[in-house]
Amino acid sequence: MNHVSPLVAGFCLFLSACSGLGDIPGGAVPPPAGFAGSDAVISSGGDATAGASVGQGGGMSNVGGMIDVGGTGGTDVGGAATTAGEGGAGAIGGSPATGGSGGAGGQGGGTPMPIDYAGWELQLPTGSGNTPTTISSAKLLAGYTDAYFYQGTDGGQMFMDPPKGITTSGSEHCRTEMRELGADGKQIAWPSTGTNTMTVTGKVVKGTSVTVAQVFDGAGGNTLAELQFQGKSFSLFYEESKGAGGSHPLSGSVPLNTKYTFTLSLSNGVLTVTINGKQVYTKTPGADTRASQFYFKVGNYDQDTSAGSASTTAHSIVENYTIEVVHK
Repeated sequence: MNHVSPLVAGFCLFLSACSGLGDIPGGAVPPPAGFAGSDAVISSGGDATAGASVGQGGGMSNVGGMIDVGGTGGTDVGGAATTAGEGGAGAIGGSPATGGSGGAGGQGGGTPMPIDYAGWELQLPTGSGNTPTTISSAKLLAGYTDAYFYQGTDGGQMFMDPPKGITTSGSEHCRTEMRELGADGKQIAWPSTGTNTMTVTGKVVKGTSVTVAQVFDGAGGNTLAELQFQGKSFSLFYEESKGAGGSHPLSGSVPLNTKYTFTLSLSNGVLTVTINGKQVYTKTPGADTRASQFYFKVGNYDQDTSAGSASTTAHSIVENYTIEVVHK
């Protein structure tokens, strides 16, 4: 008859005391000192105790090792952690040094930001004349940070604009904003056909009139649509030709420091805006506009700022947690 050894029973009680660590993604429960976190799963059968692999890395780590119990008289506990966040394999069950192998540990290295900076370049409110500073995707991937672009205390990416800053020749306002790139790292522009969506989870921390995302007409040289935060709600600025646009209030209240999720879509020739799961705007551009080429922008394009020398005083702050772009 199968039964669980006292050592295994004790280990199970340890897991129970930790409130089911294996069911909590991302190591939400702080692990004990010297332990890298756990997603361990226990399966039973036989008279054996077992070891699991432990992945170890900087910051919060995931441990994906499985703990199998089986065989007879198992006493070998394997799975010493290796470096660089890779889990070691442990011997399990059977006689010492025999039996099944332990599951590999999850890779560590800290909690990654869910933004693929390979698809973006950053424009800052610094620079000279009408030439703002641009940060390449390679530098963003390497962990670029400054007073205008930095990680928040809750893990989000902060985009800060000062009251004045360096602007482009076509704008009166400065920005800390990312422009979409292609897989080759070069600036991209795509047709309005097919599926083209950008979904963002974030919040406006400070500001009263801030563009948080755009669908930009690359051929026309003007924005097609700007999603603008207006203090406690959103509006959409829409224009098919430069200087001929207008603002459209969008339903729903979204106060400062309140997390939201929106999707901008220009798919199959139709522009739509969805906020917190509700479609709040739809528009079919004219044929000439639909024939153009477009790209996404996201960040903080503050409509209350002006041209001038940039300070490090925050006039507005936008925080983004996730940015997902789909083209197909």
